[in-house]
Amino acid sequence: MAVTKFKKASLVLLGEVEEEVISILQSMACCEILPETAEAKTHSWAEVIKSTDEALSDVRFLLRFLEPYFMEESGKLERLLGEKPTFTMEELEGTAKNTDLASLSAKVRKVERRLLEIRTTFSKIESNEGILRKLEGFPYSLSIISSGTSRISSVVGTLPVVYLEKFKDAVQELLATDGEVFVASFGPKETDATVVLMYDKERANQVGEICEKVPFTKLDFPGELKDTPEEELSKLEQAKDKLAKEEESLRKEASMLASEWVPTLRKLLDYYSVVRTRYETLIGTARTQKTSFIRFWVPEASVGRLKKELAKFEECIELKLEDPDESDQPPTLLENPRWALPFEPLTRLYGAPKYGEIDPTVPMAPFMFLFFGMCLGDGGYGILVASAIIYLLSKYKIVGDTRNFLNLLLLGAFSTIAVGALTGSWMGDMVDAFPFLALLQPIKEKLAVLNPMSDPITFLGISLALGVIQILFGLFIAFWDSLRKKDYMAAFGDNGGWISLIVGLLLLGGVKSGFLSGFSAGLLGKMLSILGAVVLIATQGREKSGLFRKLLSGVLSLYNITSYLGDILSYSRLLALGLATSAIAMIVNTLTTLVISIPFIGWVLSIIIFVGGHLFSVVVNTLGAFIHSLRLQYVEFFSKFYSGGGKIFQPLEYKTRYVKIVGNNLLDQ
Repeated sequence: MAVTKFKKASLVLLGEVEEEVISILQSMACCEILPETAEAKTHSWAEVIKSTDEALSDVRFLLRFLEPYFMEESGKLERLLGEKPTFTMEELEGTAKNTDLASLSAKVRKVERRLLEIRTTFSKIESNEGILRKLEGFPYSLSIISSGTSRISSVVGTLPVVYLEKFKDAVQELLATDGEVFVASFGPKETDATVVLMYDKERANQVGEICEKVPFTKLDFPGELKDTPEEELSKLEQAKDKLAKEEESLRKEASMLASEWVPTLRKLLDYYSVVRTRYETLIGTARTQKTSFIRFWVPEASVGRLKKELAKFEECIELKLEDPDESDQPPTLLENPRWALPFEPLTRLYGAPKYGEIDPTVPMAPFMFLFFGMCLGDGGYGILVASAIIYLLSKYKIVGDTRNFLNLLLLGAFSTIAVGALTGSWMGDMVDAFPFLALLQPIKEKLAVLNPMSDPITFLGISLALGVIQILFGLFIAFWDSLRKKDYMAAFGDNGGWISLIVGLLLLGGVKSGFLSGFSAGLLGKMLSILGAVVLIATQGREKSGLFRKLLSGVLSLYNITSYLGDILSYSRLLALGLATSAIAMIVNTLTTLVISIPFIGWVLSIIIFVGGHLFSVVVNTLGAFIHSLRLQYVEFFSKFYSGGGKIFQPLEYKTRYVKIVGNNLLDQ
């Protein structure tokens, strides 16, 4: 529930050691560098960054082209989820020195360029084939269309079939023996016909008139087609075969290059990215002719190790450490017990706490754990989800927030199994629906203490009671936080007033409903309700001017009790989602038993419905359980004491995609 404390560090160092010092800070991954003003920046490292960018550009191009041809030895999923290969910066630097990126890039660009030319040629051939197939049966050489003769020209195009006779009549009328029409064959369902009009060049004006009388669309005829359509189609087929063989050869070459170079290029991409980040930091430092000045945030727990790592530069540097002052905005680094780590991504997703504020991860964790189980609420589904996650975690060495998220789902699955056992829900009513599982009924009934399907009111009462507990817990956290900040008016006037009023009304409601008995409970409820109302009336209008406006605002603030009532009613979704999961599972089981009696295919259909239906149900309801449980934390719980708005700690570190660079990362220790 803590936010790590930071020190503000100021480091002055001689220019001759600045690159080595920055390299150490980057390997330690515990220092967030503060940017300097524009006037303080220098461009002495601009050329180095330029050359690094050129190398990065080559590597990105090579990976973009070669990766589609690369066959992963262990599959893409294992590469994404599995452990990254580890290297030191020295090893990666040696790889970079021994790789001639310029030559490799030129070679691959040549292959890419030729493949692009082949694709363009293929497109042109396919276009020409389409034209030639329409002209099959043309009685002359195509040169009469593409280039004509000394006296004859041709025009080729399409027109609707219904205008075909009108077109022929116009040719006969205006050209007579000086023109000839060829109509390509067309099917009964085709609406357009392809025609070739050959004519005496001196009759070009009449040809224009003919084409204007009908909706004639002229086609551009390729000039390289000279022989008959059949001969040209044969030539094109031969050209396609030749291009296909060349393309296959180039793809094989690309596959060989990918197999040889992709692993190296992935290492180089991470190496140059890390190096560029380092030089960006260097170019952003303030400096004089011989010295540089760097400011950064460092966690208090890392200060000792930082001093130890920089001890060898004692004569070349001066390190000053101080606490943040009121004008500073330190970053946020969450610090929670190990059992709460799976819930940290949820806090960061909402927004990290500001420096010195409360971290809501630990207060949220038990409720998120319980609510997920109540929303999914089926022991069989919990076993399926847990099994899938345990398989992933055992097969792949998953790290970081991905592992935390899977652990969160695993905890939710365990909660679901517990809730399912207590409510007797195992893939719905599977134990009751299928006779061969009758031997499990005594175990199921012995574990079950409540059936929400037959007694939803009790489950609803439990859901609303949990809502009351969480909302009051949130108000108590806000009360404690205000006391911690010595804001006594907010502690007692705001949070304390609402705690007193809500608890008092709950006691009165319990007495009226018969849930609570005794004069003392009723009296305590009245006293707390009156006390809370008086405190709220007296304090909620304190920012207004004038006694009347203060009192009026205080009285009107009591209307906000409806907001708290709405928040409590929101927890009814725990019942709704739990019932939905059970109902869907029961429907799947019912359909399975209904189709099993169908002759011949009944068993097959029942298996498909059972497996497919329950898989669909577990995926959809797991997603719903996660979203709605999270909504209760963000909307109903966090709103009582937490606002977020902090800036996540972003240290100078090795940010990589394909490899893990081993070094002195303090945050991993």
